[in-house]
Amino acid sequence: MPKKTVILVGLLTLSLAVLLASAASAQENMEIGNEYIKIVVNGGELNGGRFSVGTTGGDPGRESDDNKALIYGGDDPWTSYTTVKVDNQNWIYGNPTDRRAGFDGLYGELVQPPTLVDGKIESSWRLGPVQVWQVLSITRSSTTGLMDTAQIEYHVENLDTESHMVGLRLMLDTMLGANDGAPFRVEDRALTTDTVYYTQNMPEFWQAFDSLSNPQVMAQGTLRKPGIVPPDRTYFTNWGSVADAAWNFDFIPGRDFTRVGEWELDSAIALFWDPVVLGPGEARSYVTYYGLGGVTIAAGELIVGVTSPAQVPADTEGFQTFSIIAYVQNDGEGEALDVVAELKLPKELELVGSPAKASLGDLPAGETKQTGWQIRAQSNAEGLYTYEVVVTSTNSETNRVRRAIEVLSPARLQVMVSAPPALGVKDERFDPSTFDVTVFLRNEGGTAYYGGTFELLHPMLELLPGQSAKRFPGTIEAGQDLSFKWVLKPQAGYFGGGPLGYSLRITSPRGEQTVRTMSIIIPLLKPKVWVGEPEVAGGGLVTEGQYFKLPIWATNIPDFLGVELDLSFDPDRLEIVGKTLDISMGTLFASEGESPATVRWTMPFVANDTGQILGLKAQRSGKLNNAYGTVMTIYFRAKQAGLARVSVENARVIIPEAVLDPSYFEVEHRDILIQPR
Repeated sequence: MPKKTVILVGLLTLSLAVLLASAASAQENMEIGNEYIKIVVNGGELNGGRFSVGTTGGDPGRESDDNKALIYGGDDPWTSYTTVKVDNQNWIYGNPTDRRAGFDGLYGELVQPPTLVDGKIESSWRLGPVQVWQVLSITRSSTTGLMDTAQIEYHVENLDTESHMVGLRLMLDTMLGANDGAPFRVEDRALTTDTVYYTQNMPEFWQAFDSLSNPQVMAQGTLRKPGIVPPDRTYFTNWGSVADAAWNFDFIPGRDFTRVGEWELDSAIALFWDPVVLGPGEARSYVTYYGLGGVTIAAGELIVGVTSPAQVPADTEGFQTFSIIAYVQNDGEGEALDVVAELKLPKELELVGSPAKASLGDLPAGETKQTGWQIRAQSNAEGLYTYEVVVTSTNSETNRVRRAIEVLSPARLQVMVSAPPALGVKDERFDPSTFDVTVFLRNEGGTAYYGGTFELLHPMLELLPGQSAKRFPGTIEAGQDLSFKWVLKPQAGYFGGGPLGYSLRITSPRGEQTVRTMSIIIPLLKPKVWVGEPEVAGGGLVTEGQYFKLPIWATNIPDFLGVELDLSFDPDRLEIVGKTLDISMGTLFASEGESPATVRWTMPFVANDTGQILGLKAQRSGKLNNAYGTVMTIYFRAKQAGLARVSVENARVIIPEAVLDPSYFEVEHRDILIQPR
């Protein structure tokens, strides 16, 4: 189709760099799929973050919808895009584009490229003062009951210290295989011209197909579901109008779906969540669904198709309704006169706001009309129920179709958090150095739990690299168990000394928040100068006549510049054969960017006869925020079996503008067991 190669007027050719980037992008794309549909997210430098949806096997009962496009783009998605409006600025989600769709918008900073996380494709960009996450996953269709629908989620968080007006527009370049002009079927209307629906009359879903007698692809977009916030406005229009304008666009009621500036039918849908105040640190979610639709069809001269949710939650408060839509196509040779569709319900399902009989008037041969009803399940009506739609005409045979609806208990999410109660200490470090916080989710209700954000708040803890504090579990089916975890550690420079709090914040798609507070006991890491464990070449215990290495440590000392100390050892059992040749500079002075030329090092004096190492002085040119390393390493020879003590004497630690004596830190000696030969 021409639009797929058209770029904005004035961009007549692509540079070699753009061509190479486009070619490389196909290898960088992320894709998820199953036996019904697939989702492809562009990972390229151009149009990165944009996505397409298509079928793989499609409807198991229909071969005609295999490997068809539902959102244009295939392996090079670019025609559909999302706008985040922040105050008066229109930011386009994802990487910049060289093409028509979204060319004039603002583009932000990539935070997370499209990444596969727990079976979903997640990505994130910072758009001005807000960070936005896009989460795409495969979920169950409301009408087919199969995993053949894309769940499209956006999560927006205000990173600023001031409030902003934030809204979102999602434009989908819809398509039915090769058919880009099939009508949108919404409740009792077949839309072929510019039409808008507002929150107060927002349909539960819309469908699109070319023919009841031989449907190639049946697509469905779901706009309302329990637990999610529906769009404020939904526009059915042509692709060119919304492609060229990042927010408000040229909308003319009654105009057909011919692409603006061209001559082909090219339908699209634009969902608006209008800007509202988003406070500092506040987050909001937007969720919608697009995939395959389920229609139960009865053949005849008057073909009858009905659709409705496969499952609905029982509504104890009596406010929740769902739609039943009937399509009638005249497959006969002449006009069908005075066509009437009648809905027959079991007593557990109640009709709301309209009569059971709907007059469709006269229906010419080959044409399709539709009608719809709003239904409410009785508060105690849990079970499987069948309804019937009967279609009559004064000059055609009566036809009827039946379809089942299962009424289930509402979603009920159970949340459990598992984490260790405390850390320990080993070798003057936290043990273990990291710990897991695992969240276990279980939907104990009868219907699916939709969306939701789980965020770990950890003021004095830090996540290991590569993790996000936010998790997006997507749809959790009835009875499904799900878990995810974070790996944390105390912040650098934190030395512990008591319980450390952290919280799990759960935000529903409607914005309701709950917070669970937990804590972990972090033991105190004391500043210390100490004698380490002896190290024997090849491992094992120290034995008479053997040489071994003994490190002297300085650990958990903030603002460390250097140290002054003496050592004593048992001269009857230990000796330093090479004297100062057997003493080497420690890691605190030979690493962290220091070189021998920038370290002031005074080698100590060694007296084997009295067992003394006297006068070590060592100082760095720059301080360490948290010293953890060796001051020096000494090579001893074990002379005689027995217990030999090595002690730190007269230790002082140098920090900026001060010298600390042992009253500010601990000193620890070492007793070394020497085995007989």
